[in-house]
Amino acid sequence: MQAVFYSQARNNLRSIINKACTDFEQFIVTTKDNQSVVIMSSDEYSAIKETMYLLSSKNNRERLLDAVDEIEQMKFTKKDIA
Repeated sequence: MQAVFYSQARNNLRSIINKACTDFEQFIVTTKDNQSVVIMSSDEYSAIKETMYLLSSKNNRERLLDAVDEIEQMKFTKKDIA
């Protein structure tokens, strides 16, 4: 994550948007009175929001974490879908 001042962001907005969208970089933009925002691609933001939603339910979170554990321990069955 890169930190830039507002004036730098304003002068390089196209470049920042391109880096955020193509390289999934994030930028913290800070004003002279220390207000800050984050610039990231909308795809990345949507993925974060979806992950937060999926993990917000205790039951769903536990099922997902169990599935990750099974994959990491190679305890899964591969099935072909026709």
